Amino acid sequence: MRIVGSLPPREVEGAEQVLGGVVGELASGNVCRFWPAMTYDRDADQTRIAFFVEWYQSPTPDDQRELTAYTDNLMGGPPALATECKGDPTASQENVEWLRSGTPPKPRRSN
Repeated sequence: MRIVGSLPPREVEGAEQVLGGVVGELASGNVCRFWPAMTYDRDADQTRIAFFVEWYQSPTPDDQRELTAYTDNLMGGPPALATECKGDPTASQENVEWLRSGTPPKPRRSN
């Protein structure tokens, strides 16, 4: 992935801090925007970090692998969980609930 731009922080419900975003171009030519959002949970002595991603075109499996490899490299390992939603990822209540409380989303059935 090649970084082609930066974005100002945005509001993410459940996040204590949202860093500036990044515009990335993937090998396929697809472009995504993503923002790292963080919340510190004092009770669990844990910082939860989420990357909220918006795609310009529907991502291919290769696009998703490339972005995941990039964020894994940033974090030093794979995520505890990954979810997808249509539309604005910051509006998905199950995603922001994990960020806020640490409650993981319920498993989804495949169709």
